[in-house]
Amino acid sequence: MDHVSRVVSAFITSQLMHDSSLQLEPDRRLLEEGIVDSLGLQQLVSFLETEFGVVVDDEHLLPENFETLDAITALVTDLASRKSR
Repeated sequence: MDHVSRVVSAFITSQLMHDSSLQLEPDRRLLEEGIVDSLGLQQLVSFLETEFGVVVDDEHLLPENFETLDAITALVTDLASRKSR
């Protein structure tokens, strides 16, 4: 697990999961399982923007970008690489 995955996982586990004893696997279906709901998505986007200095525009607010920890990590990595260009 890389740095982005660890940081995002820690945020989701501590702030969004109702049962923090559950394991957050990289491919766990966060939206489908209700771990991330609409309010949680707002909190997560705000966290990503603050923590990683990226901008998550409306065009990025697609379910597939937030469905799993792997998808969120890929989104943040992509947005960060675009920012550095």
